[in-house]
Amino acid sequence: MPSGATVIRYQGKRYVVWRIKYRDATGRQVQETLGREPAWNRQRAQRELGKRLGAVDDGYRKPKRITFAAFSKRFLNDYLPGRNLKPTTLENYRYMLDRHLLAFFGRRQLSELDARPELIDAYVSLKAKQGLSAKTIHNHLLLLNEMLRRATIWRLIRTNPVASIDRPRLAQPEMSVLTEVEIARLGAAYDELHRERPEHERPWWLLAKTIVLTALGTALRRGELLGLRWQAVDLLEGKIEVREALVRGEFTTPKSRASRRVIELGPRTRAVLEAHWRRTAHKGDEDLVFCHPERGSPIDPGKLSRCFLKPALARAGIRKQFRSFHDLRHTSLTHAAAAGNPQIYVQARAGHSQGAITERYMHAGQILFPHAAQRSEERMFGRRHRTSKAAAPGSSDRAAPIRRA
Repeated sequence: MPSGATVIRYQGKRYVVWRIKYRDATGRQVQETLGREPAWNRQRAQRELGKRLGAVDDGYRKPKRITFAAFSKRFLNDYLPGRNLKPTTLENYRYMLDRHLLAFFGRRQLSELDARPELIDAYVSLKAKQGLSAKTIHNHLLLLNEMLRRATIWRLIRTNPVASIDRPRLAQPEMSVLTEVEIARLGAAYDELHRERPEHERPWWLLAKTIVLTALGTALRRGELLGLRWQAVDLLEGKIEVREALVRGEFTTPKSRASRRVIELGPRTRAVLEAHWRRTAHKGDEDLVFCHPERGSPIDPGKLSRCFLKPALARAGIRKQFRSFHDLRHTSLTHAAAAGNPQIYVQARAGHSQGAITERYMHAGQILFPHAAQRSEERMFGRRHRTSKAAAPGSSDRAAPIRRA
């Protein structure tokens, strides 16, 4: 064992703790407190010292003392700008830091997080008691993991404690899917509301119906719908190229590389868009497909949902919980799966980067629409001819009974 490397059993006033002492790759002396008895003993402390000495051979240096708050500033200023992240992602990172992570970890030394991973468990428990969902807490841990992973690369801490933490179990939210009957009632509700409303409101109701039908026919995300321009729509070929999205009032690229895709239009959706193109005064290549009827400016998605989707759902008698654009997309993808389309088609149409996400729709399609199995058989084997009522017993369409000898 190198000179100066040793295990120390320290008798305190209330309990016994085990420590290790060694020199880092620069020759600087390092002393660490591992923990209390009986969780720690001489044998376990010696094994831990061996790990430290192995890290020293790889160039480990004792990190400088730095608080989580000070490190977060370096992370935001020195690391994130070079990652080419979307503005919305950066905004979410800053929100999670300012409202949650800094309040809990800000004054603590990074080395304390490394030495006491139970602090992260305590953070998870605290946020759960405060009522945050498992998905939200999971997002916090994703950011914290990325930060502490970068801290290990910068040699500010030895290990990333988040890597060994159990994440909250995520429960997939139930999807609310419209049936064929409900979709028909929703379309009829829009027609009624269009007729009943004052003249100056009618273009909005017609526009809202067009957006809903297009969402159902394409499974586009809300930002992809509201950021769609006519130059990305080919009505002759019946295709839409997803290139851009409108998120929080800003135009940006689609959510991921898989989200950049070409979507084939069915005949009904194609007809809806053709009729909309003929009506609108904003049909230049750079014009938005779905825009303010008079000004041609982007639409406020909150107003669209609050003023023109929810009232139509109520008029159609659809009382179940329905998350506007999210569940329009869920409905479209579930019906695409129920129609017997292969998973790779549904995944490409949705713009999912992972097939595991698409599996939800394949499963829902089988559960919610069991008649899809019949359509699949009809596609493979053709429709079965019904036996005529006048057919004689034992005719060719009926299988012969099995008789016992």
